[in-house]
Amino acid sequence: MEQYERPLKGTLKVSENVIMTISKLAAQEVEGVARVVEDKNTLKNLIFRQNDSSAVKIRFDGDVVEISLAIVVKSGINAVSVCEQIQDKVKSSVQSMTGVTVSTVNVNVAGVVFDEDTD
Repeated sequence: MEQYERPLKGTLKVSENVIMTISKLAAQEVEGVARVVEDKNTLKNLIFRQNDSSAVKIRFDGDVVEISLAIVVKSGINAVSVCEQIQDKVKSSVQSMTGVTVSTVNVNVAGVVFDEDTD
């Protein structure tokens, strides 16, 4: 697991899991998001029979991070507008809570849920 380190009076390490959790929660707060998609069929999960179904993918590039996630939107909602709001919300949440600079937030619309599909 890669971690971001920042020189301070000591060492500050922010786990990928923390960034994943913040990103997922921030995305779920955006109006029009039905859910963040869990990715259960990754190659690692299939080969090693693990249950790492993290919905958010994190990639560090030096001291900045790139975040990718997939969502399902509610029907009747402008998906482009929802994605833009997610990008803004995830970036600001991660940066304000961790101090890690976010270079990119990639959002993939994986599906649409209709009213009768929601619980």
